[in-house]
Amino acid sequence: MRLSERLFGSIGIRLSLQLSLLFVFFAAACAGLIGYQLSNIDETARLLRLQRRALEIRQALHFTTGTAPTAALPTERTALYQAEQPTWFYALRNAAGELVVTSSRTLQDRFGLSLLRALAPGESDTTARDGPANAFYFLSEPVEGSRHEPLLLIVGQQASMADALLRNVEWRLLSDAGIAAIPICLLSFGATLTIIRYGFAPLRRMSRQADRIGPADPAARFGVADLPIELRDLAEAVNEAAGRLQQAITSQRRFTADTAHQLLTPLALLSARIEQGGPSHPDPALRADIRRMQSLIQQLLQLSRLVSVAQPHFPLDLRAVAKQTVTAMAPLAIAEGKSLSYEAPETPCSTTGDALAIRDALANLIRNGLRHTASGTCVDIVVKRPAIIDVADKGEGVPDGHRNRVLEPFFTTQADKGGSGLGLAIVDEVMRQHGGAVEIENRQEGGALFRLLFRA
Repeated sequence: MRLSERLFGSIGIRLSLQLSLLFVFFAAACAGLIGYQLSNIDETARLLRLQRRALEIRQALHFTTGTAPTAALPTERTALYQAEQPTWFYALRNAAGELVVTSSRTLQDRFGLSLLRALAPGESDTTARDGPANAFYFLSEPVEGSRHEPLLLIVGQQASMADALLRNVEWRLLSDAGIAAIPICLLSFGATLTIIRYGFAPLRRMSRQADRIGPADPAARFGVADLPIELRDLAEAVNEAAGRLQQAITSQRRFTADTAHQLLTPLALLSARIEQGGPSHPDPALRADIRRMQSLIQQLLQLSRLVSVAQPHFPLDLRAVAKQTVTAMAPLAIAEGKSLSYEAPETPCSTTGDALAIRDALANLIRNGLRHTASGTCVDIVVKRPAIIDVADKGEGVPDGHRNRVLEPFFTTQADKGGSGLGLAIVDEVMRQHGGAVEIENRQEGGALFRLLFRA
């Protein structure tokens, strides 16, 4: 399985990533909200200062008929508006858009009449000009002149150290929050993954319990009491389905065993009568058919016992099991004009299982190899580390269309040579009982290779 499939194929990791992304989104939203609030504080502070200055100018205005309005400010306040580089500015604009009073002609020329005329009456928002480093912020408020003439008071303030400090605090806060968010996101991902893995612990327990349900322990079921409420209905449904399946399999196995037993006895009697009859039944094909039927029924009984009775597991060395099987099968190979070769490493190939069942499976593979290999050739049996047995013949190999079916019961392409289609099915069942597998491939030099993979 590829790494990407192992990572993103896990629902726990996917949920952890999604929750982490949700946290990142939440953190970004909080940072944006904090920045927005700091910006509001900055603007509110400027607006309050401008409003205080506008109130000060409005209270200092004097209107005299026939002359321009004047602002009688204290000397120390006048310096703020009329210094060489003033930091404050005020002006009065009449209804025609003309400036009737201005605190600094220099600043007036710098701003331009078009800007000062464009400020709308009653405007309360501040507007930055000339960039943030040398910005002026303006506030315009309507005032009433002599003879109820409508005028517009414009007050401006250059950006102060407080403005720069607030902007610096805002930037530092956002940047520090962004840097701190990286380890926090990693910690949140790890914590989320841990929490989800803890939450999925009942599913892992169910998976381990499901592994026990099988021929070795057909009565095994899910423990419902310790499961969360969300999983109890599923566990109970699976338990009921396993119970129904166990009943059906038990009935089928009992039928198969009973049928095999019932057929084996008449065949034994028939074989005995033919042998006693002697020359009156000279047809050898009849005896061969009876022997084939007896072998088929015995294999059915063997397969039925394998799938219905759990096999004992003891420590064993595959080298010894394979050597005993090859020794027992050698006379059959010699009788058919063929031979067997055996090869094994010097160190043990240890596994656990039932030696008799493994011997039967290996014997079936050797018998299958002898059936397919040509006369005068050899079937090779090789034991490999850690726990592998290879059986290779010199036949035509397994056709691609048959490779997925040769382990099925009763599937055979050699019925004319005595094949029953149960030998390889027994091999497959023995490997299932031992937690192993059967691999089938065709050799480049010709012939088929059957590989038995055991648990080391």
